[in-house]
Amino acid sequence: MINKIPGKDEYFTPAAEATAELKVKGSKFIARVIPSNSKEDADEKYADIKKKYYNATHNCFAYRINADIFRYSDDGEPSGTAGKPIFRVLESAELNETLCVITRYFGGTKLGTGGLIRAYSEAAKLAVSNTKYKIKVSTKSLHLSFSYELENLVRKLLNEFGGRIAESEYSDHIIMSVEIPKSKQNLFEIKLTELSNSTIQIVVEE
Repeated sequence: MINKIPGKDEYFTPAAEATAELKVKGSKFIARVIPSNSKEDADEKYADIKKKYYNATHNCFAYRINADIFRYSDDGEPSGTAGKPIFRVLESAELNETLCVITRYFGGTKLGTGGLIRAYSEAAKLAVSNTKYKIKVSTKSLHLSFSYELENLVRKLLNEFGGRIAESEYSDHIIMSVEIPKSKQNLFEIKLTELSNSTIQIVVEE
């Protein structure tokens, strides 16, 4: 795990896929940590893995896109013994935009409820420990419309607030799509409005 405390708008996400393998009483647990930036992407990647490893006994998973968007499944294991333990590992590691799938091949010996929870937790932890991470910044997208004489003002404020220009269109006026750290969005809008005498049109992307 990165030895760094994330800033207010920062979060950890996998830089690349990582794997780990655990054997418990004959059963083999293959854990995969996979970058996934949306619910749809996570569902699709899980479906691909389940199709590829169709002969496995179980393909349990959890994903955490952010604190509000997450899902987990036991995929046939006893309720609460696989998906939730995997999710708790992702949550404890403060990982966002992350899918973890653990493929199990049954080895002939039942592990019991406690044994399953420990096995899935440990396999997830091993995969997480093998993962290289990167830090991303949570941003809000704004669409600005303003006259040419205000361009320097907008660019100066963007620099001060740690924002970036995603796209610009120049015609009889300037239309600019920008990204601002979420915690600074409201103050950025207030400053834009004040310094432009309310002449800049601001549309917040939902």
